[in-house]
Amino acid sequence: MKLPPGFDLSSIEVFMLTAERGGMTQSGLHLGMTQSAVSQTISKLETALGTRLFDRTMRPLALTPSGKLLLQEGSRLLAAAKSLAIEVREGSQRPVECITIAMAESLANHLTAPLLLGLGGRALRWQLRSGISLLQHHEFLGRKIDMLITGSSQLENSEDVDHFPVMTEEFILIAPASHAGPLDPIDSLLGLPFIRFSLLSAMGQRIDRQVARMRLSLPNTVELDSTGQQMSAVAAGVGWSITTPLCLASHLDMLPRLRVAPISRAQFRRTIQVVARRGEFGLLPRDIASFAAQTLRRSRLTDLARELPWVGDILSWPLDAAAQESAA
Repeated sequence: MKLPPGFDLSSIEVFMLTAERGGMTQSGLHLGMTQSAVSQTISKLETALGTRLFDRTMRPLALTPSGKLLLQEGSRLLAAAKSLAIEVREGSQRPVECITIAMAESLANHLTAPLLLGLGGRALRWQLRSGISLLQHHEFLGRKIDMLITGSSQLENSEDVDHFPVMTEEFILIAPASHAGPLDPIDSLLGLPFIRFSLLSAMGQRIDRQVARMRLSLPNTVELDSTGQQMSAVAAGVGWSITTPLCLASHLDMLPRLRVAPISRAQFRRTIQVVARRGEFGLLPRDIASFAAQTLRRSRLTDLARELPWVGDILSWPLDAAAQESAA
């Protein structure tokens, strides 16, 4: 059967973005098209299929049953098409046109330059972003971002999403060097103000959940949204905090003004992983995860472990474990 004119991958992509973003103007801005051009594309697609995809009497636009079916099946079709395009490009050694990757600030500090130097040839244009992880997740689901490098597990149950582990690290305690008392157990720090990491971040929410499980009463008197702010506030003697080795390694210059200790009771950890929509970028997400693991192992984490040898015991590398299982 010959496909009807107007029913093609480009038209389906325009339709899907319009459905996901709730309007033709919004999808047009993302695609670099006018609202009129988006409307014409969708009208031609509806003519080709012989059915309405949107109920235009509703605001925002609502999908018809046919539209809901196309949205569901179209995502698989586009993923398969993008996967094929990537495989063909990789086979011909051609880079992808553009890739947008978002990551937390602590990861961006370690990975931005190495990624561009090591894998820069795999894309013609790179867009690397850092910022609040929960906002990045929203943009990933809205297709504004292609991949995440994240320590959050919030997308693990999402359909059609792949996860490629990079490393796992346990959370640690930091206090001012001037603090003469013990750091562990955590209860011994409760006389100092607790510096909370932003609850708009996945790491801040992860820490807050653990604090709740431990039934600690920690007033929310100081909340900061960057690791630099967090480290400098603790180093200045404002209070104590919970962080990770990667975050601390980004600010090693502050180490002499800090006391650092592992958490012995109620330990908890985060796994850094590359998150990508299934099949859209071929082997690239896996390769980015592998490259990120190699980079982080050679990063300032090595300097931190030299100063604090126990840090090496609270880091693990899932790719190592996978290689050992494969060899066995």
